[in-house]
Amino acid sequence: MIFSYLDGEPIVPLEIKGKNGQWLKFHAYVDSGAGYSVFHSDTAKSLRLSYIKGDKIPMTVGNGKQIATYRHRLKVRFANEEFYAQINFAPDLGVGVNLLGQRSFFDRFTFCFKSWKGQLDITPKV
Repeated sequence: MIFSYLDGEPIVPLEIKGKNGQWLKFHAYVDSGAGYSVFHSDTAKSLRLSYIKGDKIPMTVGNGKQIATYRHRLKVRFANEEFYAQINFAPDLGVGVNLLGQRSFFDRFTFCFKSWKGQLDITPKV
């Protein structure tokens, strides 16, 4: 599945199933250097999820600072697939976009960055 870059960046759409059973659409920056997906705490609020009820996991971010994240297992729709994914929520993420990391995504899909075309080719692993 080919995704065009959004605003010149590898930002892709996905849906997450909220506590009320509704699917909500979000965008996330595909970050091959991130071990885990980290979304803003506001995303959890949109899902009607109390993010602080998740397992508290400290994470070190790009500037070396440690932030608190809260791990949840949620149903997602991504690249024409539906599955459970580990998503961490952080009140102090420090960037303006959700981050799609390796756990639950890079182990399910092959990501081919075609930056010269402004595209990301995502294929489910067989």
